[in-house]
Amino acid sequence: MLKQQLFSLTKENYRLPFAIDGRGTVMTTRADCIPVLSWPDGRWCLEANLYMLELYERGLSRKNGGGSLKTYAANISHFIRYCFDNRTDFIYLTDSQFTLFMKGLQVESKSKNSKIKIRDANTIINIGRNCLDFLDCVGRFHNQSDFVSKKGRIRAEKKEHQIKIEGNNKRIQRSYWYHHAFPLPDPKVKVLPISSINIKKLQEAIYQISHSHFLKRRRQIMLMMLEITGGRRGEIVSLTVKSVMKAKLMKEPMLELMTLKRRSSHKRQIPIPSPDLDRLINFIEKNRRHVVRNTIGLNHDHGYVFISETSGKPLRAQTISQEIYLLAKAAGIEEKAHAHMFRHRFITKLFVALIEQHNIQNKDDFRRALLDVEAMKQKVQQWTGHTNTASLEGYINLAFEEVTNFKKTYDALMLQRRVESACNQISLIRNEMISLSITEVSLQIEQLLSTLLLELEHCNKYQTR
Repeated sequence: MLKQQLFSLTKENYRLPFAIDGRGTVMTTRADCIPVLSWPDGRWCLEANLYMLELYERGLSRKNGGGSLKTYAANISHFIRYCFDNRTDFIYLTDSQFTLFMKGLQVESKSKNSKIKIRDANTIINIGRNCLDFLDCVGRFHNQSDFVSKKGRIRAEKKEHQIKIEGNNKRIQRSYWYHHAFPLPDPKVKVLPISSINIKKLQEAIYQISHSHFLKRRRQIMLMMLEITGGRRGEIVSLTVKSVMKAKLMKEPMLELMTLKRRSSHKRQIPIPSPDLDRLINFIEKNRRHVVRNTIGLNHDHGYVFISETSGKPLRAQTISQEIYLLAKAAGIEEKAHAHMFRHRFITKLFVALIEQHNIQNKDDFRRALLDVEAMKQKVQQWTGHTNTASLEGYINLAFEEVTNFKKTYDALMLQRRVESACNQISLIRNEMISLSITEVSLQIEQLLSTLLLELEHCNKYQTR
């Protein structure tokens, strides 16, 4: 029987030998979550696995269940299956066959009678580039360095382009593969921040589709964390209980989040309103603890906040996407609604606040401020986890479009977030009164009132400054 998925990931405790020291001891290095590829009939695919090792040595991410390595493995899986079906070894492939492979990706549809394509042109180009990179590795393995080249057996070429680094005159050189069979790229679709109306619809849909109290609470906390932190999916599921409890001890709570898309481990601090922090802790100490006790056991607690109700294991980033999809479908949201749109919303709101704080009048002034005012630049990068301010360019336009309707300074924005957080809690308690006991409702209301009093005191101090 042929395999549906051509790769599996190495286990969490897997280590790869790389040398033998003077005493004859084998030295190993951590090598978890590396894709191991096979042919569709189950046989080991030597060249594909050598390519995975090459990508591993290049330092591609393996975070959150495989990261970029898993994406490459999934992309070249299409090509491995094509060569298997055509009974062709990689090294004997012709340029005409590779062209047919690329054409095949473009004509595939969801069903025989459907005209809806599975992949857009940009996705097909990415698959093609990954496959050419793989074939280049195959050529070097068989001592044919020109196997993929302008005049090679596979007629493709590597092109160069430069990326400007903001803040200095340096440019980074980047290369990419090109083949004549690639389709014309689709224009990049501008993804807008998720709207307040759709966030409310997602929150209301939780009560329609959640079949357990734990799922309901986890989904509420998930939406809250996406909105108030601007974190990527992988960063949200990497949140730890230790980080939350550390924030609890701070006068001005700051939540520590992992920053993805960096080769080295990096974390950033993001402020979290006290009412939201209280909700998060309540989820950890009650709902999460109960599931951990009944699944993996408290002695084997891994420390991640977001867990599976059935296994107690940490959630994967893809689960966040699946949850948003289910909620959006139940809510009847026709526009796009996915996790990264919460990040767009967070960054746009942050820019709006900074524009107002510095009384910036136009986009050019704001761009200059990002380069010249170090404090502003550091705050933007600290909260969003970007390494290059050029990546933030698209949010500038969104911020200036919104600024006329968002007249708040940075401090006023933080006060507004506190009030909104408290109002959200009141709304959630009202929705839960049907399923909770009177005692539970009373305790939540008492805790909320205590928090509100503290926030009102903070507001009074701000207004008298």
